[in-house]
Amino acid sequence: PVNAGFAEYELKMGSIQTILANTARHGTGLDQVTASLEELNTYADKTIYNFGDMTKNIGLFTNAGIKVDDAASMIKGFSNAAAASGTSAQGAAGAAYQLSQALSAGTIRLMDWRSLTNVGMGNKNMQTGLIEIADAMGTLEANTITAEEVQGDFNGSLEKNWLSADVMSSYLKIMAG
Repeated sequence: PVNAGFAEYELKMGSIQTILANTARHGTGLDQVTASLEELNTYADKTIYNFGDMTKNIGLFTNAGIKVDDAASMIKGFSNAAAASGTSAQGAAGAAYQLSQALSAGTIRLMDWRSLTNVGMGNKNMQTGLIEIADAMGTLEANTITAEEVQGDFNGSLEKNWLSADVMSSYLKIMAG
């Protein structure tokens, strides 16, 4: 137990350094990072997802240019979406890595989406939520596609680049509850 506690403390310290380095341009301070990690630690204690995976993922998301508070909320939402779809912690960790790269690029493309569907996360519920958000944000219209067209061929519609990082971020924040 002592070693496990020390290992978690060491992980937290490393994560704090990574997150601060990634978010300094946003004016993020140590108190804000510590509070976000404590929130995730409390959340991790209530789920099957461990704190180590969550801190790694928040580092990936902040590296993609996302502010620490938003990243913490998105990680919770991602974990909730994974749990709702029955995805394992290991599967969610791999999908989170791929998603962080897509968020950094600004658009979720078919290969990124497939990383979610391969672990069971890209289900109809997620698709419907993303379509509704994109429609409300005007992203579908801006990319000359309708919600009906997306519902008809979700994977094919991703070629239109309507699934932006902003749409996915909004979805994950809503999923955080």
